[in-house]
Amino acid sequence: MRDNALTVTLARAASLPFRLRSRRAFVPPRRAIILKPCCLSQVLLATPLLAALSETYPNTQFDWAVSAYARPAIAANTRLSELVDSGRVGLPDSSWSDVRALVERLRAGQYDTAFIPSRSSVLAFVAWRAGIPQRVGLSTGGRGFAHTVVVGPPPGEQHAATIYLSLARALGIDEPVHVEFHPSDRARTAMTALLVDEVDWLGDVPLVLMHPGGGRNPFQTDETRLWPVSRFARLGNHLVRQHNARLLIVGDTDDRARAAEVAGLISAPVVDLAGRLTLSELGALAEMADLYVGNDAGPTHVAAAVGCPTLAIFGPTNPAVSGPYATKGHVISLWRPTDGPFSWEAGVTTEEAAAAADLLLRRPAGTASPPS
Repeated sequence: MRDNALTVTLARAASLPFRLRSRRAFVPPRRAIILKPCCLSQVLLATPLLAALSETYPNTQFDWAVSAYARPAIAANTRLSELVDSGRVGLPDSSWSDVRALVERLRAGQYDTAFIPSRSSVLAFVAWRAGIPQRVGLSTGGRGFAHTVVVGPPPGEQHAATIYLSLARALGIDEPVHVEFHPSDRARTAMTALLVDEVDWLGDVPLVLMHPGGGRNPFQTDETRLWPVSRFARLGNHLVRQHNARLLIVGDTDDRARAAEVAGLISAPVVDLAGRLTLSELGALAEMADLYVGNDAGPTHVAAAVGCPTLAIFGPTNPAVSGPYATKGHVISLWRPTDGPFSWEAGVTTEEAAAAADLLLRRPAGTASPPS
């Protein structure tokens, strides 16, 4: 179940008795849970909040309620003790029975604190009904009706990661943190073997990962986010000519058709790994790559999080709102704002992407990150 006009209206009505109660001072948690079920990129953008909290409260057990869809984003995060299945809560097709089931799971966890980095009346209700005494969360329009620490988004701030971090800042925490993604050791071993045995790459030429797909999550399928296949192919040919790059195409099973189309338009041999890698393996591969090129999609955030020089190409969405959030690596986000309906005819060109890729590949180690 998602917020709608009815749930928001009910939340506003229910907020009055909570506002009339006296607010207690925040107590450092012993057992806390983050409620951020979906989606892949948004869960990743909430990991700086987890990092800031865990650094400040090192003796606290932190768990995370997450959907099966977004679980791979934090499956190996060493700051977490347990991942709680959020079921369908937070997804478009959830029901009140899903909400009740999550309430019972959280109640069994005996949490003393919940952090809710979503403006969601449903998640506010879940934390309250689960009996969690401290509930720190975002609120606009009354959606955080049951929070004990109500946090408004910072005025003028657009980026999701910074807005999520406002929960920590409301508690006096201001740690310089970035998005975190942790590939498993097993994934790192498997990808090292793949590079040697299948790709025949020994580090002598630049290794470039290209992800031409994405644009899907449980809320929508938006292929307007995908940079055109022909431009990916022209960029690939440029990288081969100018840098003698070894190209690997990545993506999930739904990206196979686009991956094959891009590979077929590139003049040099390409290794097509679409549909073959887990998210953890993609992260491990990005740790070793010299450049990652991708659309506005979750895997682009993974590449940036592990420190791979990342070229993120945006179409209808503004990277100032949900672009890669990394201080560890080097990221260039390309975007062209439009006044009317979006069209790639007025979007990022191959020439712009090639110039940005050249900058990332030629940047000497230890220099400052180029401007996004």
